[in-house]
Amino acid sequence: MGKKSIVVEVMKKRLVPYGFQYADYEGYRWRFSREVDGLVQSVVIQRSYHGNDYTLEMDNGYWFGRSKEITDDPNCKLDFLPFQNEEEQIAVLNQLLDLVEQYGLKKLEEKAEESRAKIKEMEEWLYPTPEMYKKLYEENSKLTQNFIEQYNTDKLSEEDMLLLLKRELEKIKGKPYEDVQDKLIELASVYGNMFIKKVGGCWKYTESDGLSGVDITLYHWRDILQELVRIWQREDVELILNYYYDNCNGIIRWVRSCRKSYGEDWQPSSAYAKWKVPSM
Repeated sequence: MGKKSIVVEVMKKRLVPYGFQYADYEGYRWRFSREVDGLVQSVVIQRSYHGNDYTLEMDNGYWFGRSKEITDDPNCKLDFLPFQNEEEQIAVLNQLLDLVEQYGLKKLEEKAEESRAKIKEMEEWLYPTPEMYKKLYEENSKLTQNFIEQYNTDKLSEEDMLLLLKRELEKIKGKPYEDVQDKLIELASVYGNMFIKKVGGCWKYTESDGLSGVDITLYHWRDILQELVRIWQREDVELILNYYYDNCNGIIRWVRSCRKSYGEDWQPSSAYAKWKVPSM
């Protein structure tokens, strides 16, 4: 039986008794979902791009958690567990799905009302326009360079650059969306290029849906502009630091683990990553 089939069969055996059904597979992610009082709850098994390992995610439309959030244990380290053969693969899957039974189902129940409120709030969210996405893709390099020159940031540390972006978001809080679109594109340009410099990746634009974002090596597509619009609309500018560090740190852990095992020159197979991973 192939790896994909094994994942589906193990998830089906463990999750169907709780009302979950297979929903989809996309980007190395297998999703089982159920609907409870109008709220869609999901259990996801994800494999990283670079090898044989799995991690668990759960969400209910708003709340999202991996092992630490699911168990409420900051020391829980059951993320991207490796396996070498079919027996170990099944054992890893069951170990992760044990968390669903022991902690996750209760966590979904605990977070239900909060998530319903947040989903109602999300219905009022603003979205980038196709024109904004296209400008970001076509002009991100120029906008980033202009920002560097305007604020003399070429010698700033990564942390200081993030703090500058945070301050710039603070300045436009509460202003009409139409008046801040260009500024959000500029900040998204800088923010996205910081990701690429840190962990590898490339800007991409899809003509079919008019979206642009950063395709990050060993991770997945990030809609950088959407993130900046959300942070601005929620008026919680601290999120720009949280999002950046959370995403980068996860990738850095994978890379360091691989380079510890396979040597400092390790790069992921071209089957999993299209761009080189920088030194970390």
